[in-house]
Amino acid sequence: MQPFIGSLKARPRLTQKVLVAAVVVLFLGHLTLYLTMQRWESGIGKVLSNPLNILLLGVDEPNLDAQGELELPRTDTMLFLAVRPDQGRVGLFSIPRDSLVEIPGFGMERINMAHVYGGYDLTKDLVEKIMEMPVDRYLMLNFQSFEEIVDLVGGVEVTVDKRMLYEDQAAGLRIDLQPGRQTLNGDQALGYVRYRRDPLGDITRTQRQQQFMAALVHKLKEGATIRRVLANLPKALAIGNEYVRTDLEIIELAGLYLFFKDLDLQENLHTFTLPGEFSGPYWRLLPREIEHLTTSYR
Repeated sequence: MQPFIGSLKARPRLTQKVLVAAVVVLFLGHLTLYLTMQRWESGIGKVLSNPLNILLLGVDEPNLDAQGELELPRTDTMLFLAVRPDQGRVGLFSIPRDSLVEIPGFGMERINMAHVYGGYDLTKDLVEKIMEMPVDRYLMLNFQSFEEIVDLVGGVEVTVDKRMLYEDQAAGLRIDLQPGRQTLNGDQALGYVRYRRDPLGDITRTQRQQQFMAALVHKLKEGATIRRVLANLPKALAIGNEYVRTDLEIIELAGLYLFFKDLDLQENLHTFTLPGEFSGPYWRLLPREIEHLTTSYR
C-alpha cells in the first residue's frame, strides 16, 4: 500500500494550484472589467457634466499651388459646437468661409485659407481668437466622407427652400434640386450644403448648413438609424478610418451620444452665424457683436 501514499498526497497539491490559479485569473478578470467600467463611467460622466467645444471642419479637394505642388485643402465649412451639458443646451456657431481675418505671415485673408497655410493648428488658433473660447476637440470631414455618412444613415430629410441648379465642371460639382420637403442622399446633401447662388451668398449657405446639421442630429437619434449603422458597422468603421480625422475619444463620443439622445433639439439646439457685414467679396466680422453673442457660452 505504501507506493500509493506519495501520489495521493501530490494530487491535492496539484488541485490546489489549479484552483488558486483559476481564482487569480477570475479575480484579475473581474478587476480589469471593473476598472474598465469605472473608466467608462468616469469618462462619460465627465462629458455629461463639463463644457466641451468642438470645431467641425469640412474641407474641399486640395489644389495645386503656383509651383505645381499639392497644397492642403481649404475649409469649405467651419462650425463651432459649444456643448453645455450643465445648462442642457448646445450652441452651433457658423463661421462664414469668406470671413476676413489677419493670418500671421500672410496678411488679411479669407479664414478658409488658414488651413492651406498652416493646417489645423493655424485654423484652431484663429478660431479661438475669434470666439475667445478654447477648442477642446475637432472633427474634420472631406466631401467624400460627408456623402458616405449621409448614405450610411439612409439619407437626411430637409426642406429645400428654392430651386437649386448649378454646375461647375472644373470642380466636378453638379447641383440639381427641386424645392420642397424631401430626403436627400449623400450626393444631393452635399450639393444642398454647398449651394451659394443667393443674394447673401455664403451667409445663406451657412444657414442651410445649420439646418442640415440639426436634421442630421435628429436622424442620428432615431433607433432605426442606430440599427442601420450597427448593421453596417464595417462600412462605418472604414469611413471613419479613411476619411474622418478627429481627436475625440470613444468614451467622449459615447457621452456625446447620450447627451444628444435626450436633448430637445427644437428648444435647446441654438444656431448662430457670426455677426458681420459685407466688404466687397468678404465678410468683415464684428468683434463686439460676436462677444455679446457668445457671452453666455463662455
